[in-house]
Amino acid sequence: MHRSESTRPTPWDPATGSARRLLYALLGALLVLAGPALACGSFQPRPTPTPTFPAPASVPEQPQAPAVAVDFPTPTPEPTPTFTPTPLPGTALVIGQPARVVAPGGLNIRETPGTGGPIVTRLGFGQRVTVLDGPVSADGFVWWKVDDGVGNVGWVAQGDGVDEWLTPKVGEPQPASRAPRIGDRVRVTMDPGAQLTVRALPGLGSPVVTRVDPGTEFTVIGGPQAADGYMWYQIRSDDGQIEGWAADGTEDARWLSPLE
Repeated sequence: MHRSESTRPTPWDPATGSARRLLYALLGALLVLAGPALACGSFQPRPTPTPTFPAPASVPEQPQAPAVAVDFPTPTPEPTPTFTPTPLPGTALVIGQPARVVAPGGLNIRETPGTGGPIVTRLGFGQRVTVLDGPVSADGFVWWKVDDGVGNVGWVAQGDGVDEWLTPKVGEPQPASRAPRIGDRVRVTMDPGAQLTVRALPGLGSPVVTRVDPGTEFTVIGGPQAADGYMWYQIRSDDGQIEGWAADGTEDARWLSPLE
């Protein structure tokens, strides 16, 4: 029986061998390309590992020193300073400030504050003094220690609760009822219409230099001199035209009053 010729290609068919060789070449190229992926795995980024540190060694507990009670001294609170405003000059009697006697009949200076203190002298109306100390309450009065400027120092009452006898309101210079002193500026304080006689020398028998009206002012340059029952003072006018001696007054009236 005749066997028919097979139509399948033999393994060594030239056409079929070329196709296989091409297929093998492609597969080899794919393996070359896929090699790194297969060797390295996925191309997804790997997570960064978190570093771990060993736990610190435990420190043994130190023994605590026993508490010691400390006795702190209690602080003494500082006193809160109080502000005492200084009165303005002329508004209140203040130590170191001037004052003026305004008692119509004058004012006694006593050695001690009180109505029983010995009298040092008597200040005249309008006389200016310096306050040295006080106030002190005694016998129902308020007392201030004063200096009259001529060595008389003592205590005077400020008033009787109704009338003021010693005032801080010194004001402008005004006639004071006291005896003149050398260097004082004096004013003629005779009654209106009367005149003061200025003489060449102390005494009623001395020649008259001139007569001057009340309000005229002079400077005392000499005296006092006692003559004929009066105390005489040498006076001079500002222009030097008048110079002579004049009596300062009587017990009841002052003719020459110092300005204070």
